[in-house]
Amino acid sequence: MDVRELAPALIALSNMLEEANKVVFPDSGNVKVNIQGNFKGGSFGVDLIAVQTIADQIVSILSGPEAAAFSNLKTILESLGLIGCAGCGLVGLMKWLRGRKPSAIRTEGDQIIFEITEESSVETFGVDLVAGKLYQSRVVRKALANVVKPLAREGIDIFASGRNGQTAEVIRKEDAAWFEVSESDADIVSDTVSEHVLLQIDSAVFKDDNKWRFNDGSSSFFGEIADPGFIEKINSGVERFGKRDVLVVDLRRVQTVTDHGLKMDYSITRVHEHRLPLQQKLGF
Repeated sequence: MDVRELAPALIALSNMLEEANKVVFPDSGNVKVNIQGNFKGGSFGVDLIAVQTIADQIVSILSGPEAAAFSNLKTILESLGLIGCAGCGLVGLMKWLRGRKPSAIRTEGDQIIFEITEESSVETFGVDLVAGKLYQSRVVRKALANVVKPLAREGIDIFASGRNGQTAEVIRKEDAAWFEVSESDADIVSDTVSEHVLLQIDSAVFKDDNKWRFNDGSSSFFGEIADPGFIEKINSGVERFGKRDVLVVDLRRVQTVTDHGLKMDYSITRVHEHRLPLQQKLGF
């Protein structure tokens, strides 16, 4: 690989590990990665000895006892998907997503479940809690995209990672586009789904991609209807609405950090019931 292609990838690798350490071990101090190697004929070769040297240098600057440092490094690399089982961690998740945005993200026990809803089909993919945190960091994902960016160049076909001579993950040239991060993407702080929430309809908008206005009793907000079955009932005329009608829904709240501060987005992932307006009890 030409050094002009490799150098930015190595810098991105350093940035990715540093940011991942901040995300996973926020109290462990900063990580600085130093890489050594030999330049030959305009290219940079990394052999097994150099790879081991890199790992030793990373471990040496992780805070805490040596055993804890090795443990932290192993946790980060496994959750990134660079060592361990193929198709796991952040790399496995990005390959599964194939550039798609998750329809929902939820926590189930010790896993983060990512869901993709397309028409009537639902796909899910689970990663550990650490890998889920790493996905929520746009900085980590952008650094990972830069690590594999040389694959876009002619003559560079695969990126492979592993441990002790065993390949854990392979990213091919045709996979590289799945790791790209849009500049408009925001860091996800939290992504939760509350089931069977009662919402009053303030205004219904019957146009594609437009959001309805709801009231949950404490505040009003705009939310996207993301239940394809309910949308079909609307389009076919089965569902009709009056003023102050109520829906019983599963409500997804996604909090992100943008360049302009915190942002909260709402979507209705499922409509369980459509009720008439709530009746107030009269007292005498």
